[in-house]
Amino acid sequence: MTCILHISVPCPLRQLFDYTSDLPISEWEIGARVKINFANRLCTGIVVKLSEVKSDTDITKLKAIEEKLDDKKLIPDELMQTLLWVSRYYHHPLGECFQTALPKLLRTGKPAELDKETWWFRTDITVDKKMGSKQQQCLDLLEDYADGISQSMFKQYLGNVSSSLKALETAGLISQQQKAKLPIPSNELNVDLILNQQQQQIVENVWQKKEEFQPFLLEGITGSGKTEVYIELTERVLKTNKQVLILIPEIGLTGQFVERFKKRLNTTIVILNSAVSDKERKQAWLLAKQGLANVIIGTRSAVFTPLINPGLIIIDEEHDSSYKQQDGLRYHARNVALIRAQKYNIPIVMGSATPSLESLYQVKKQRFQLLELTQRAGNAQLPPVRLVDNSQANPEHGFSDVLLKAIKKHLDAGNQIILFINRRGYAPVLMCHDCGWQAKCKHCDARMVVHQHRNILFCHHCGFIQRLVEECPECESKSLKSYGAGTEKIEQHLQKLFPETPVIRVDRDTTQRVNAFSDLIADIKQGEARILVGTQILAKGHDFHDVTLVGVLDTDQGLYSADFRATENLAQMITQVTGRAGRGDKSGEVLIQTEQPAHIFWKNFIKKGYKKTAESLLEERIDMELPPVSNWAVIRAESSDREQATAFLQEFSAQCHQHASEDVLILGPVPAIMEKKGGRFRAQLLLSSAHRKPLHQLLDRHISVISRHKLARKVRWSIDIDPVDLL
Repeated sequence: MTCILHISVPCPLRQLFDYTSDLPISEWEIGARVKINFANRLCTGIVVKLSEVKSDTDITKLKAIEEKLDDKKLIPDELMQTLLWVSRYYHHPLGECFQTALPKLLRTGKPAELDKETWWFRTDITVDKKMGSKQQQCLDLLEDYADGISQSMFKQYLGNVSSSLKALETAGLISQQQKAKLPIPSNELNVDLILNQQQQQIVENVWQKKEEFQPFLLEGITGSGKTEVYIELTERVLKTNKQVLILIPEIGLTGQFVERFKKRLNTTIVILNSAVSDKERKQAWLLAKQGLANVIIGTRSAVFTPLINPGLIIIDEEHDSSYKQQDGLRYHARNVALIRAQKYNIPIVMGSATPSLESLYQVKKQRFQLLELTQRAGNAQLPPVRLVDNSQANPEHGFSDVLLKAIKKHLDAGNQIILFINRRGYAPVLMCHDCGWQAKCKHCDARMVVHQHRNILFCHHCGFIQRLVEECPECESKSLKSYGAGTEKIEQHLQKLFPETPVIRVDRDTTQRVNAFSDLIADIKQGEARILVGTQILAKGHDFHDVTLVGVLDTDQGLYSADFRATENLAQMITQVTGRAGRGDKSGEVLIQTEQPAHIFWKNFIKKGYKKTAESLLEERIDMELPPVSNWAVIRAESSDREQATAFLQEFSAQCHQHASEDVLILGPVPAIMEKKGGRFRAQLLLSSAHRKPLHQLLDRHISVISRHKLARKVRWSIDIDPVDLL
């Protein structure tokens, strides 16, 4: 009997589409995939609702589905409910939400089947003759694995032993079976570390709530052993045969983070981030869905991983802005993780040395429980922090005498040094001395950055590249000079100042190729690099025990930004990077070069530290009714025509004003701070409310009308709920 499938389609339209199927409704499950013809193209849709065909229903205009892709639901009920919430809360088309949640191979219609491989098992037959050395090694290895060993594990541990395995199988000593392909576990498990009293108490506090939803904010100073707490909690959860989902902010942190878990836990750990292949990502997602992966570690999008038996969710560096998607579906992984933990009725632990003001506000409202680690693990001590007046720095390379002397002292002691500057490239400005011309991007309201090593000018906003010019395009003068410094320039000058010392640069330019970042980190840990120059990619979560000096260069722009979050971000960034010093048995120190040593921010930050600074900033936000106290939504529009983007937002604003309550403040539209980007002009409209409900009700009421407006088809527009970037 024919039934009607209400299908979510990957398109920007905010509705479901009806198709028919010749199969009875009992043959279908919500969450299954289908192949459909939509707008004369084949695409993969998700079944969201099912309806019987009633006698008075006209189905003659409905298309039939092309193919049923899943016999059972691909998306479990909990994940389906989460994605429906995501679509409602972020006011985003449901079809595009599914696109974000599914690995590429699954959203393009590939079979939802696990890749299999050969597994070998020991039989009950006893050995009655002497074996060859390779065969004996195979048998010895199988003795340690009652659940069998995969072909790939044999290859990693013993090399190519295919002929030996075949011989043993012929002799009846081993048998084979096709099973799901699993990641190869570590074969060098470490002895468990003994937690200190603070760490142990935190583990016990979380464990008391193991059967209920409870958000925990773990505020631990840098080097206090938050990862050890995560591992101990994960180990306890695994003993109850449940799964753990762990989110980390950067792909670059994955390698060492996963390695620490692998060396402590003899379990199946899968990785979900954009650095793994599409095939591996699909395998990891399905392993988690079927309960064959016990620990799932991934970046932002891993928050949508299906879990069959969840026990705990962990978010490391919860303050990090990379958890917020900045295009397409603009979700925040921390918020989605909280919703999932609530649905699962399990605890969630959010850790950071520099908690976000959003999380600290939730602690203040007693919605999150605060857990604190106030001492570094082992004998390590927090390094003293000192300001250095940058006004007397050498104009050629930007280093002060104080910093250069400190670098030499720490090098002479055989230690490593980190120099942090949050700007890649050689120099941010190229200017003509004769006429004042500056190299600007023709597609953006931004300057082109000099990348001397590649001999190019590069726009970091839209990606436009052109060859580095040798003469001024306006007056043809050759007196061009670069101003300011980036990582490339700092690296070059350090190699001149310390010619015998190995210098490594760690930024997006040096870590683009596969495994480049992990190779650099390995070199650093082996002591092959003595001076490390890097952007914030080097500031997060790394544990280098020989680093005793951290120098921070050119951070003053954070003091005068148009973004109200700039001071919070600056305090977090400085705290994170200074936390790289003195993490082992060696004591460390931190020098911050600044043009504004008397600025009130530096005085308070150096004297009181991040915790007090954050409390002060939160009080300011409360007084000014800024997020997280108020709730914001930003409507953005962009167009190649400067007037169209603003005109569309004016229509949006007029529509909202018709029914806006006093609870919602509508501001704008105004041009974005960087109005032109990538050849398109940008404008934005801000909605603010002390309460979430009236804000979302206003959007719900008008979004369908606005979507049908003629200008909506001429501009790119989006809704950003809880924005973190207003620039």
